[in-house]
Amino acid sequence: MNDTLIQSFLAIATEGGFNRAAEKIYISQPNLSRNIARLEKELGTKLFDRSQKQTVLTKSGTIYFSAFQKMISCMEQAREQVQRMEHGGRELIHIGYVRDWNLSDFIRPVLRRLHTEYPELRVSMEACSIPELSSRLSLGQLDLIFTLKEKADGIFGAETRTVDRVPEEILYSEEYFGKGKRKVSPKDFSEAAFLVLGDDMEEDRIRYVRDLGIAYGFVPDIQVMHNMESIFMNVESGLGVTVCHSWIRVSAGRHIRSCRLGHTAEIGIAWKRETENVPLQVLLKCMDRMQNMGESEFQGGIAV
Repeated sequence: MNDTLIQSFLAIATEGGFNRAAEKIYISQPNLSRNIARLEKELGTKLFDRSQKQTVLTKSGTIYFSAFQKMISCMEQAREQVQRMEHGGRELIHIGYVRDWNLSDFIRPVLRRLHTEYPELRVSMEACSIPELSSRLSLGQLDLIFTLKEKADGIFGAETRTVDRVPEEILYSEEYFGKGKRKVSPKDFSEAAFLVLGDDMEEDRIRYVRDLGIAYGFVPDIQVMHNMESIFMNVESGLGVTVCHSWIRVSAGRHIRSCRLGHTAEIGIAWKRETENVPLQVLLKCMDRMQNMGESEFQGGIAV
């Protein structure tokens, strides 16, 4: 039995069905069904009654639902106690963020203020995929996550907040059109290869780029690549273009240019509702004060 099986069970019990649960925890319905079948086999009992229109817990399922909720709560408390013990009694906040995002310009001034006012607090940061962030927040392995606001809003039992809105751009090499072309519009990329990252969000990215092209009157040629470094190397070499925003860490040189699109990406944070994590509340209040003062405004983007 592992965390994924337990999370799958709790999601179905909370959402009242497999379809909604699969959307909440970002896995396919067949994989969700396999997780439940495996869990039921390990426990030796049926957890759900699927004979009705709505999936409901069996008597055994109700008992395990309560037990798993208590187990997760106890694990969170134990983890916090161990962390305080291992860090000399200091409180530790675990922050997760989307892999390949550049969080430092936003979070650095916040942490500077936090450490000045509360030197006993410690912070750790970890990069994950978007589905991993949602899962690990739900399981209490992360206290706060930075992700797309629309994904944050889909996490059950989470409070969310928008921290930034940034314009989305098409990145391309200055060699793509030749150095003489200055004004570029999205329609100029109708013949370009659009490079997207092949990970848990691959289908969403492909759908987004396809809809983007159609909005500007063309069907884009979409190619999947396995890491951001390869994407930026191909873009810089004039072999394709990619769509991103200024929170994405661009590992490319000065020959990259951008064409701004007419919409923005909304960056959000999420944390578990009704959390008793006092250090996290301190961090959130610190972020509020700095944003109100304009001190933590993100300065990103690429020079055109």
